[in-house]
Amino acid sequence: MYRPVIVTFLLSFASLSIAKNTDWNCQQNTAGTWNCLNDESATTNSTIPATTLKSAANIPANTLNVIETADEPKATIKTPVTQILAPAIITPPNAIQTSAEQEGWHCNPNTESSTWDCALVGNTEKKLAVADTINSNSNTWHLLDMAFNSQQERIFKRLEQQFPQNPWQMQCDSRAATTTNMPKIDTNLRSQSPLNIHSDYSEVFDNELTQFIGNVQMSRADQHLSADNAHFNLKSNLLDTQGNVYYKEAGLALFSNSASLKLSQQQSVLRKVLFIAGEGAIRGSADIAYWDSNTLSHYQTAAYTSCKPGNQDWIIHAERLKMNKNSGQGTATNAWLEFKGIPLFYTPYINFPIDNRRITGFLAPSFGTTDEGGFDISTPFYWNLAPDYDLTLRPRYLTKRGGILGVDFRYLSQMSTGAIKLEYMPEDYIRDEDRFHGVLQHTTIFSPAWQANLDLNYVSDDDYFDELGNAISISDRRHVRSHADLSYQTENIEFLTRLENYQTIDRTIASADLPYQKLPQIQLNLRHVFEDLPIDLGMQNEFVYFYRSDRIRGQRLNLKPYVAFPYNTSSSFITPKLALQYTQYFLENRSIGSTDSLSRVLPIASLDTGLFLEREFQLADTALLNTIEPRVYYLYTPYSNQDALPIFDGSLNDFNFNSLFRENRFSGSDRIQDTNQLTLALSTRLINANSGMEYLKLAVGEIFYFENRRVTLPGDKVETRSLSNLIGELSGRFNQNWSFANSIQWDPDSNDVSRGYAYVQYANQAEQIINLGYRYRKDELTQSDISFRWPLYDNWYAVGRWQYSLRANQTKESFFGIEKESCCWRFRIIGRKYINSISEGEIAESESQTGVFVQLELKGLTSIGQNVEEFLERNISGYEKP
Repeated sequence: MYRPVIVTFLLSFASLSIAKNTDWNCQQNTAGTWNCLNDESATTNSTIPATTLKSAANIPANTLNVIETADEPKATIKTPVTQILAPAIITPPNAIQTSAEQEGWHCNPNTESSTWDCALVGNTEKKLAVADTINSNSNTWHLLDMAFNSQQERIFKRLEQQFPQNPWQMQCDSRAATTTNMPKIDTNLRSQSPLNIHSDYSEVFDNELTQFIGNVQMSRADQHLSADNAHFNLKSNLLDTQGNVYYKEAGLALFSNSASLKLSQQQSVLRKVLFIAGEGAIRGSADIAYWDSNTLSHYQTAAYTSCKPGNQDWIIHAERLKMNKNSGQGTATNAWLEFKGIPLFYTPYINFPIDNRRITGFLAPSFGTTDEGGFDISTPFYWNLAPDYDLTLRPRYLTKRGGILGVDFRYLSQMSTGAIKLEYMPEDYIRDEDRFHGVLQHTTIFSPAWQANLDLNYVSDDDYFDELGNAISISDRRHVRSHADLSYQTENIEFLTRLENYQTIDRTIASADLPYQKLPQIQLNLRHVFEDLPIDLGMQNEFVYFYRSDRIRGQRLNLKPYVAFPYNTSSSFITPKLALQYTQYFLENRSIGSTDSLSRVLPIASLDTGLFLEREFQLADTALLNTIEPRVYYLYTPYSNQDALPIFDGSLNDFNFNSLFRENRFSGSDRIQDTNQLTLALSTRLINANSGMEYLKLAVGEIFYFENRRVTLPGDKVETRSLSNLIGELSGRFNQNWSFANSIQWDPDSNDVSRGYAYVQYANQAEQIINLGYRYRKDELTQSDISFRWPLYDNWYAVGRWQYSLRANQTKESFFGIEKESCCWRFRIIGRKYINSISEGEIAESESQTGVFVQLELKGLTSIGQNVEEFLERNISGYEKP
């Protein structure tokens, strides 16, 4: 904040010099005055001819030397011989203007009339009011007077033009591909470079005081300054500039009525200052600015905003402002914020960061409302305890439930990072009980290969997130997972050891289906690929101890060595593979007389082969590439009775196109399918040969079973079908904006569609998004899904989503809101209706909840309200965080 103002102003200007004229030969007499001769006329004149000449000064420290320059007449004036004129015709470097030709008066001699022909060139200050135009919001209604008047806005516009790249480019178009990189300041180059001063003419008094009059231009390295007049005192090393003072350096441009610069001590006083800081894309003003040093400055009657010139939607005002670059902190007294001309917030004293360093203080409040909790407000306080650890207190109040105190403690070391998060509600008004939530997270990276992670979570009751979560939190959490793991990973070795526990908070899950604890789980996967031989050797190993106090528990050892012989060409591939899977159980808590040790050994053989065929052709003026990719996959696993083996983590995998090429239709290792099957699949693509855009992709596949599948989960029937569902997938793009994806599964036994989905998206960048979806599972789910972000007017957008269960005739999830996007602020208000239980079979009996939340983000300052960006990214496909 206020970053521009703290960027050090010029100067430790180290040197000064005065230019000498090639046409005028001047010498100082014993009386301290100057006698000047015109070399062309070789005569002495009592007055200098009626011309004002452009002068240049290059002033080394503590000396006043006259150097040679060329002569360029500029305007008509008579000057006594007792005054010093250091005329010059050199073209000064560009100081404020960006044009190739120096702004100001340009004069050429008229040989016929023996006079001068002069013309005013460039966008000078005198012409600025006419030449500069700016779109201002001064005509919009404001309760308060505008912070910057139209003349100041024109000056801001001119300062904006001094940067090689518009500072507000990224802020106004946050999704642009370019980035704003301001030039870096080379302080060493400044200290080694001379200070060059150019003016219409100059005078020296007593060999001590130099006066520069008219179009004064000063430059040193990346620093440039222009003013109407300037005075330099050689003894005090004090430089005073008056009238239309413009200054720029890398990353900073400012304007002032006057500036007094004490060069030797790097101190300055500026009055009526306007500034722009390019790196932070912020601008502001101050009645008086005091630079006490390179690191310390303070201001009177200051104003600040990140809105671009012509826009004053929000302004921070402060009676007094102080910035310290050493501490990275700023302080303000009697500070207040106005938004759209309406005062929103006042504080008699506030401190704030002026760089990326953390400081202690209150963070922006957040608020919202839900049916379960009522109005919800939180005012976090950040406590910067040390550079490597900090603490955030999150007092929170829900009108229906009571107060909650949250504490977030973070720490950081050379190898580790972590956080401890606690929430405690001493008394819930409705439930009349204490409630809490705790999180412990830790990560240590020992080396590029070794890493340890710890993530522990616990809640006091099953309804904690449903009742105390906010309106945009994830409401379909079914388990609270905790785990600790140590891993090692290289190209050929993967090792993982883990402890894992689940706290189930979904009451719809039956007791028999609750997950086991893993105390521990150890995985070791080995692989070696021969460079000169088509051989791929590997071994997948796992040991797990599954624990539940009320059910069968025990250890499971699974070993799976394999060898594959991959052979690939540019147009084909074939991969025979053999594997042997050995599983051993050591069980506990079984019924009397049952065997505690069980094992299983099964060979698995597969052959995967396919072709890549392509051809190019021309359609109208478009070069297209068409591919045809047939694939055949054969899999054989003999039958082994596995009914006696327990089910610790086994389940049936979802069936989709990728399932056609899996070795096992079950997850985990408790069940290995018996099968003798052949998969036939065909894919074809239509691709733009120049851009690579995939216009169309069609994939069709089916499994042919030669034997029944007798291995099942408990309670399931033997699979006797000879054909799997016929799966067809169609996807592609009509153009850059329109895309679609469809999938359908045809059940050959019932001669009907068993499941499918259809999805169409229109996305014009991130500004215009419409998603239409439909999902169907026979006897389970029929659901429509619509989401969108669409412009309304003047950068106002509508956002929303509606998921509707046609089977239950009920809205599962919906929200609608509007958001405003501008260069310097962002506003969102969203109302959400949602259901905590996601079980489709019980969705009709579930109670829906509603919530409303508001977010106001002042770019470059803070965000007030709930952070909603991740919620919108998760729910609107194609939405990008601005």
